[in-house]
Amino acid sequence: QFFVSGKGKQQLFINAGNYLYLTSFKAPSQTPSEFCMYLRKKLANSRLIEINQLGFERIIEFKFQTKQDTFSLIFEMFSKGNIILLKDNQILSAVEYQKYSTRTIRPKEDYIFPKKEFNFLELTQTDLKKLLSTTTKESIVKSLAIDLGLGGIYSEEACLSSKINKSKKPSELQDKEIKSLFESLKEIRNKKLEPIIFYENNLIKDSVPFKLNLYKNLKQKPFETFSAALENSFSQQIPVEQLKYQKQINKTKKIIEKQIQHLEELKQQEKLNKEKAELLYKNYKLIKEILEELKKATEKYTWKEIQEKLKGHKLTKEVIPKEKSVVLELK
Repeated sequence: QFFVSGKGKQQLFINAGNYLYLTSFKAPSQTPSEFCMYLRKKLANSRLIEINQLGFERIIEFKFQTKQDTFSLIFEMFSKGNIILLKDNQILSAVEYQKYSTRTIRPKEDYIFPKKEFNFLELTQTDLKKLLSTTTKESIVKSLAIDLGLGGIYSEEACLSSKINKSKKPSELQDKEIKSLFESLKEIRNKKLEPIIFYENNLIKDSVPFKLNLYKNLKQKPFETFSAALENSFSQQIPVEQLKYQKQINKTKKIIEKQIQHLEELKQQEKLNKEKAELLYKNYKLIKEILEELKKATEKYTWKEIQEKLKGHKLTKEVIPKEKSVVLELK
C-alpha cells in the first residue's frame, strides 16, 4: 500500500510473472506467507525511494530505504515469476529458489539478472541486422518476440506496420525490409501513452498501453492510466475465472456423487453376495444331495419329466428344461 499525492492510498497489485498495477481497490486480507512476513520484518518503516526497470527486461526493482540499510525488492515478470529481496546486490530471500545455467537464486548468492544481447530501447538498425542474421529462430516474429524480448503482440504489430510477412525467415530479409522493420520498431518505441482495452465479441481481447494497428477493427475503450486499464480488465476477468473454476468444481462434485453412489451399490452387492455364500454353506449337505439325485434322474427321465415330478417340492422354486437347471429357494 502506498500514498499517492492527489489520489490517496493506492494498492499495488503484483502477480509475479503476470501483472503489476496500481489500484484503489483493497483486496480481502489473506494469511501472509513466510516470505511476506520476512519482508515485513526487513522493510518495516522503510521508504520507497526508486522504481527501476532493468534494461528492457521484464524485471522491476523497488528500492527501499530504512534508517540503517537499503534493500532492493526484485520482481521477475517472466516465466512463472519470482520475487527476490537483495541487500548490496546479494540475495537475502526469494519466493522460489532456482538454479539456472548462468545464475542461481538462493541466499548469499549475487543477483544476476538475465540480460539479452540487444536492448530494444537502445536498438539501432545495425543491431537489428545483426540480430536477424544470427538468430536461430525460424521466423521474424519469433526472433523479435524472443531474441529482442518484444513479446508476440508487439512483434506482430511491427511486422504488420512494415508490411513484412511475420512467418518469413530472418535470413531472407533484404536491407530495405530491415530498414522498414526498424522504422516500425522505432515507431512502437516512441508511441505516446494511450492506454486502451480492446474488445472482440463484447469480451476483452487485450489491454495495451497504446493504439495498435493489429486491433484497429476492434471496439476500444480508452483509459487515463495503464493501471486503470489493467484494473478494469482484471476486475472483469475475475468473475469469468471464478465461473470457470465453479464449473470445474460442479463437474468434480458430480463425479464424486456418482462414485459414492457406485460405492454404495457395491456395498449392497457385497452384503447380498455374503448372504448367498452363508446360505450355500448352511445348506451345503442338502444341496449336494439334491444335485446327486438330479444327476441320477437325468439318466432315467427327460428334463420335462423332471419338471413335472418336482412340482410342489418345498425347495424347488423353478425347473428350466431349456437350460437344464433347477432354481432352489434356500432359507
